[in-house]
Amino acid sequence: MMARRVPIVYGDGRMAAETLTVGIDEVGYGPKLGPLVVAAACGRGRLSRRVRVADSKKVFSQATGVGTLEPAVLGYLPAATFAELLAKLSTTLPDAPWYRGSLDLPCHPKLDGLEGAWARLVDPAEYNAAVRAQNKSEFLFEVAAGIINRVRELHPGPIRFLVGKHGGRHYYLRGIQTRISPTVLIREETPTRSTYEIPGATITFLESAEDRHKLVALASMIGKYVRECAMRLFNEWWALRCEGLRRTAGYGRDGSRFYREIRSLLPRLNVDPDAVLRLR
Repeated sequence: MMARRVPIVYGDGRMAAETLTVGIDEVGYGPKLGPLVVAAACGRGRLSRRVRVADSKKVFSQATGVGTLEPAVLGYLPAATFAELLAKLSTTLPDAPWYRGSLDLPCHPKLDGLEGAWARLVDPAEYNAAVRAQNKSEFLFEVAAGIINRVRELHPGPIRFLVGKHGGRHYYLRGIQTRISPTVLIREETPTRSTYEIPGATITFLESAEDRHKLVALASMIGKYVRECAMRLFNEWWALRCEGLRRTAGYGRDGSRFYREIRSLLPRLNVDPDAVLRLR
């Protein structure tokens, strides 16, 4: 469903016009290698129909490559280099040696309708430290909450946050009270939708959010593009140090295969295993 100007109706009956809608989604929650990326995209009207905007899992495949993502991602966020794109997303790459290379990006026709976008990259070292102390779903919520707080600092409201559900969870009250706002009103908690009202905003966690809202889908595409660019740098760095090494997307058995092939190089390169392989 296309993002629309749908006003928020608050609990006391007030109606908020010109609501800013923010779609948030994660990419790379399950792989063994590479960063977790949480991205956000915001707007007040419809996105352009000149390019395909959909769940990144439906737009992208390893066989076709990132070219399927670029018309939308680089149309809304024109950038000549990966570093420039990250700057537009108000983020940077983690401090790992494989991310120090440069990466040029192609030019695509500029698109209108996106008012802002953000991203947060979490490398395996940070991820591992976090999940030793807490559930991985709780850590994902913490990262998403950080983006929500950044948006709220920039936009006084009203804001409607639409977030993909985290690990099948239905209840987010405690996390919102702890990490976003102590003042929260539960509006709905069901298997498909959980909605909460906080001062100046609502936050809705949706099942299959990428299929239901274009801004969540665009956030998914942005996050996937950022992760794929980061993985390209990762693969290129290791390929220079391990002859005949095949690239990896970082998932499942292939991620394990890649790690086995580089594991013996880690001590000589002074690379901590935690910087490469996720615990879970």
